[in-house]
Amino acid sequence: MRRLIVHFVLIFLIVVILFPTVWVMTTSFRRDEAAFSSELFSSRLTLQNYIDLVVPEKNLPVLVQELHSLISRAKPFSELDPKKARQKIEDDLQRFHRYLQESSSRYIKAEESYRTIDDYLKKNAQTVRDLTVKNLDGLKKVLLEETKGFETNAIDRYSVVLYEYLSKERFDSQIFKVFKEDLQKIVGSEIKSPEEFNAAIGILKERYDDYIGRLKENLNEISAELDQLRKTSSKLKDKVSPIQDQVLKTDLVLKNALLPELENTVEALQNLKNLKDSVRGSSTKRIVPLDDSFFLESLFASSERIEKILQKLEVLVDYTALKKSVERMADLFKELSNIDEANDRSKMLYSDFIKGYQEVQPRIERILNDLDSTLSNLENSAIFLHDANEQLIQIGREMSLLEQEETKLREEIKNLETQLEAHRRLCQLKVFLAELDQRISTTSSITSFGRTDLVRYSALISWLRNFMNSYSLKDEIYSRLRKTVDDLRWIEEYRTFSTRFENVSKNLQEVLGQTNNLLSDFEKSWSYLLDLSYSGVFVRSEHLSRLDDVVRSEFVNKVRSDLAVVMRKAGVLMNLTPFADLKNHFERIDRELYRIDQIWKQKTKHYFLRWVSNSVIISLIVALITTFVCAVAAYPFSRMRFAGRRYGIMAFLLIQMFPGVIFMVAIYNLLNFLGKYVTFLGVDTVGGLIFAYLTNISYNMYLIKGFYDLIPSSLEEAAIVDGATRFQSFYKIVLPLARPILTVVFLLVFIGTFNEYVVARIILQNVQNYTYALGLQSFAVGPYETEWGLFTAAALLGMLPMVILFLSLQRYLVSGLTRGAVKE
Repeated sequence: MRRLIVHFVLIFLIVVILFPTVWVMTTSFRRDEAAFSSELFSSRLTLQNYIDLVVPEKNLPVLVQELHSLISRAKPFSELDPKKARQKIEDDLQRFHRYLQESSSRYIKAEESYRTIDDYLKKNAQTVRDLTVKNLDGLKKVLLEETKGFETNAIDRYSVVLYEYLSKERFDSQIFKVFKEDLQKIVGSEIKSPEEFNAAIGILKERYDDYIGRLKENLNEISAELDQLRKTSSKLKDKVSPIQDQVLKTDLVLKNALLPELENTVEALQNLKNLKDSVRGSSTKRIVPLDDSFFLESLFASSERIEKILQKLEVLVDYTALKKSVERMADLFKELSNIDEANDRSKMLYSDFIKGYQEVQPRIERILNDLDSTLSNLENSAIFLHDANEQLIQIGREMSLLEQEETKLREEIKNLETQLEAHRRLCQLKVFLAELDQRISTTSSITSFGRTDLVRYSALISWLRNFMNSYSLKDEIYSRLRKTVDDLRWIEEYRTFSTRFENVSKNLQEVLGQTNNLLSDFEKSWSYLLDLSYSGVFVRSEHLSRLDDVVRSEFVNKVRSDLAVVMRKAGVLMNLTPFADLKNHFERIDRELYRIDQIWKQKTKHYFLRWVSNSVIISLIVALITTFVCAVAAYPFSRMRFAGRRYGIMAFLLIQMFPGVIFMVAIYNLLNFLGKYVTFLGVDTVGGLIFAYLTNISYNMYLIKGFYDLIPSSLEEAAIVDGATRFQSFYKIVLPLARPILTVVFLLVFIGTFNEYVVARIILQNVQNYTYALGLQSFAVGPYETEWGLFTAAALLGMLPMVILFLSLQRYLVSGLTRGAVKE
């Protein structure tokens, strides 16, 4: 048992680990939507992805563009001599004709297969009808078996469900005929007229209301009342919101503007009060008595206004600091009004006091006016907000009670609905059975396989699928429904296939005709246009421009979308059709149309082989330089004794712990600077990228140093005794013995550099300078969709340099990685 479990786990792990690799390999050969298909393997295979990467084909869009460039003498044909240009145009025209002839011949083959399929299905229309009826009869049998044993003793519940079905039906409706016997059993009498039917519905309604109807009415009333309360609450909140904003603004004005000004005024009044107190201690008197009636009247009026303001502040409890300042002002006014008329008014200092008050009085008047108006508005707003808040609280209480009652009713109705599920399912199946009988009868009358018949079959399948989607249980009925829909699905797919193929047939012939006419006209004039171009005149062929529109636009708009659907449906029908004789014809249509699509398809231009060669060159140079530098630098740390030897290599390792990406800004600026003086070391150059990659030194140096430590130093000493220099002993003795570790370092650096993406993405901009990793990413992100076949094929081809290098050096890999790991 234990071994069995171990084997099972190992098999599972192998499958999980190998699945991505298998998916990549199979996808690179597939022509269907591999990323969205449930099948890992497909019969629709092609090598086109590999051909597009290794030897891209000059199809029609490429030829049209090349002919444009040749006639206009544009790059890369600007330096071509006339003889070679003529020869190249003739070659392109011959290839163009071959492509058009191939498109026509392949379409003829595809049409032959289509006509064969169509004739075959028309001849076997009765077989299609019999297969369909057989499936429907099998479904009917399952339905009858499932509903046969379903008897209900709960007449009240069944009456409720019958009312739901019949309440909106007429006396002579199809639904009534389905449930006529059941309705007659419930009411206990025959139903032969609309009046008797209405009376029976009345009996059902009473049972419906007693069971669940009144509860639903109560629930609707409560829901309507809740909706009304929510609307009222929402409207009230809408009114409250601007007033709250206004209160907040007023609060800011009071606290940030009026309160500081009020405090300054109170301070001024305090100073006046101190001045008044000093009047009694003065001795100098005025010659003429001073008229202070204005002062006394102002004091009286201001005191009254302050009392009113204090009354308003009693209501507004959130303004303690303001209230204290106003109370302080009131106290100061009382103290200022306490004047000894006999002594104080005759003093000269009293005159200064009155003049000081006259200066302060406008400020007092202004601050009291502002306070009075502001507090009046604030008081009205506070009263409104208080009333509104009371209303909202009352509405909230009412809503809470209603929501509790609504929840209770919903739970009760839900429980009752649960008890009705079996009866509803029975009624649903009875209705479906009745309609199924009609569908079987209608299908049995089909004698051909034309357009009208395909529409009738499609309507049948759509009806079955809709019922399957609405059927909630996953039981035997659902399984049979699903099987029936799957068995008949090929008819629906064939309808789409045939409709789209007819569109392709019509539009492709039109596009081919236009292309042949334009090409024929161009052949009559291209020689003169080329002579004119070589005489120094810029020319452009209108025939080629129109031909470019036909190839790039009209074919795409008129043909390609339908062509893609036909190919996809042909691939589906290969597996779905019940007629084995038609499989080869569907496969032939798919194959021929796919080739036509490749001839006319506008493909994304890429430089895959250049990207791979860039990566190979860069990786080889970086690996060679890194291995050489590390091999030389590791030798002193292994054999020589010098200051800093012990901690020097540790310092290198510490620096190496930081990822190179964090230095990219500095490296980019350095390359940008170097590029001004040394062109091949600048940004967007292969040399600059190689320079940026030469950073992984210390780790590899430490690895080689550990290997050097295992080589006996006596070998070098013996060589030195025999007359060899230190350098000769290094490259003639140490390096050959260290070949395994040097190979490991070379291989690891090569693989790491070959797969690196981030640094290359920052430094390289020109698409022709891309490395393999950057180019692979461009395949993964297409303009409209990801081309998974091209992407996976590029991934597999890009692996080859690493695989070849790894296999050729693998004998050194194990010994190089293990030796130096432990001391002997």
